[in-house]
Amino acid sequence: MNYEDVEQIRDIQFRVHDVFLNKCRKEHTSLEIVTSSGEIIEGIIDCYDKDTIIVHNEMAQMMIFKHSISYISPRSGKQMIKPENSKWDDNYVKKERYLCAAR
Repeated sequence: MNYEDVEQIRDIQFRVHDVFLNKCRKEHTSLEIVTSSGEIIEGIIDCYDKDTIIVHNEMAQMMIFKHSISYISPRSGKQMIKPENSKWDDNYVKKERYLCAAR
């Protein structure tokens, strides 16, 4: 298996966090992000990539490194993704590597 094969497989596969983050971004869902140090950050996702999430709130725009996040929760308590027993729409997640909202 060569490098191109690995890249094609990586593009085909999606991760559940990409589905969750993309849906939150598209719907401008207000989130509560809890870091591994216990800090709570509230905001709306502007864009994200494999390492970072850019969020904004009324005070500032922040870049948060994914490795420092303990968990993310919608502030409204809304369920963002379907339960396991439903079928995923393969076209739901774009094959773009970086998903950014146009402002």
